[in-house]
Amino acid sequence: MGQIKDQKKEKTSILVHIFFIVFGILCILPFMIIISASLSGETDLAVNGFSVLPRKIDFTAYQYLFKNPELIINSYMVTIIITIAGTFLGVMFMSMTAYCLARSNFRFKRGLTFFIFFPTLFSGGLVPSYIINTQYLHLTNTLMALVLPSLINVFHIIMLRTFFKQLPEALFEAAKIDGASEYHIFFKLALPLSKPVIATVAFLSALAKWNEWYNAMLYIRDDKLVPLQYLLQRMMMNLRALLDAMQNAPAMVNLQDLPGENLRMAMLVVAIGPMLLIFPFFQKYFTRGMTVGAVKG
Repeated sequence: MGQIKDQKKEKTSILVHIFFIVFGILCILPFMIIISASLSGETDLAVNGFSVLPRKIDFTAYQYLFKNPELIINSYMVTIIITIAGTFLGVMFMSMTAYCLARSNFRFKRGLTFFIFFPTLFSGGLVPSYIINTQYLHLTNTLMALVLPSLINVFHIIMLRTFFKQLPEALFEAAKIDGASEYHIFFKLALPLSKPVIATVAFLSALAKWNEWYNAMLYIRDDKLVPLQYLLQRMMMNLRALLDAMQNAPAMVNLQDLPGENLRMAMLVVAIGPMLLIFPFFQKYFTRGMTVGAVKG
């Protein structure tokens, strides 16, 4: 009887492994197709379509993309700066807020909770926020325009608060009796015990800042402060305008030789590459942080 159960468990384990192997391959295939398309010529894509491996390696899309390398490097630096600064400040402020909401002895917990969560039911609108950021805070053409407007995420505060609530209250009380201040308890006890949720929130915040383009479109006029995503979008729009203009003179340039779909795929590789390299360092915390942060409200 025991051998039959062991055989069933072994078969189930094999099926589970096969399922996740197939699922993993299906997840990897789109990235392989994107890389293959970015290394293919536009004519090859138009004739043969997309494939897992490029039929003939062509770097035309990357040559067009890095035609002005200083511009790309500068945009990379801007994106890195706002990602690091926005992630650090956002995680710090959100964790402090969540810590206060999680403490039972915080006097203004109800008022602060209402102040934070009630505005999520509606939006103040684009025009008021634009006026505040430009006329009162004077964020136009500054890096802070790419950091401050999206610094706080209420969903992340909920995740952090839920995790902090699960920490033993007796530990904080013992530290308080020993003379520790609230800042000492927060930085020396709460944060080190909350690495999974902190890492999860940090990764999600970094991902949002890395993909920043909307605030750049609203507040940035200086080319030196343009982040990577907005720069790639502008390059794609310029290419579309060029293709539309050349429709009237097709004999001058072969339009099929100009980058199109392969350029879009190359932009995806340039844009998502760093995040793919960073994700493995957060992976061991990511699942636990997402799960624990959603257990209780």
